[in-house]
This record gives sequence, structure tokens and C-alpha cells, in this order.
Amino acid sequence: MTIIQRKLTEVAVDALGDYLKDKLQKLKQLDLDHDGVKDVDQLAEIIARLALRLKEALSTTDFAQIASGLEQISYGADLIRNSIDKEKIAILSKELGDGLTKVGDLSRLSIQHVKDHQKS
Repeated sequence: MTIIQRKLTEVAVDALGDYLKDKLQKLKQLDLDHDGVKDVDQLAEIIARLALRLKEALSTTDFAQIASGLEQISYGADLIRNSIDKEKIAILSKELGDGLTKVGDLSRLSIQHVKDHQKS
């Protein structure tokens, strides 16, 4: 990068920074709901309250019980998975697919038959 390119880049970055600072200052002055409290202050208060509630919720959460429950769910899913005959399900799936294809073919043929016989 040449010195001219570097200087132009620095000027562009500085100009963008100044532009954003100006826009941020304007945003800080907004009071869109006209309640006398700046919107940015209202947002900061909301975030502070949410952070406090999150801390409270996390401090009373029993993560050991959550882990135990997830372990039981995983164990139950394994039991379910192991109790299913995968070969029989594969055969069922193929038969179902073949059957639905045949029903679709017969439906198209019936529709065509009705259309052909209504013309006469």
C-alpha cells in the first residue's frame, strides 16, 4: 500500500468515525415516546433489568437436574431407537412409497377416464 493510499484510507476511516459519532450523539438525544426520558436511557434501564433477572434466574437454576433430565431423555431415545426393527421399518417404507405411487397413478388414470368420457 502506498503512502497516498494509506493516508486516503486513514482520512476515510476518520471521516466515517466522525460521521458515526455525530449520528450516535443524535440517537442519544431521541425521545420518541415524548415521556421526558431519552430513549437510550430507557433502553439502558431495560437491559440492566434484564441482566439482573437473568442473573437471578441462573443463580436459582439447578444445572445438575437439567443434566440428569437430559441424560434420561438420551437414555429413553436410545431405548426407543433400539426397540424398533429397522429392517421391518425399511420394508414398510418401501411398500408405503410403492403404494402411494400406485395410488397416484390410478388417480391420474381415473381423472383422465372421467375427462375422456365426459366429452362424448
